[in-house]
Amino acid sequence: MQKLSEGDRLMEIIPIGERVLIRPIRREEVTKSGIYIPESAREGRKEGSVVAVGERDDGSSLPLSPGDRVLYGGYTSDTFEIDSETYVFVPYKDILAKIR
Repeated sequence: MQKLSEGDRLMEIIPIGERVLIRPIRREEVTKSGIYIPESAREGRKEGSVVAVGERDDGSSLPLSPGDRVLYGGYTSDTFEIDSETYVFVPYKDILAKIR
């Protein structure tokens, strides 16, 4: 698991159950010609880097590892910030693909 810092503290976040902690990859907010794209008009593709992975109910591992790049969907994610870095908890069932 990756250690995350909050100010002077280091903490380890371990997802409970079949959840995956993801650091979203930000999309460009301005076009090449300099036009600002508001959040509501950006494409819906959600891509991120896996930070930590929970376990199945029986204790077995989910087929993801920290550092994997994934596409994810769904509407049940929980977003939070640590040191102005955004993280998202996503249910494993909402992971659509692993990007190689």
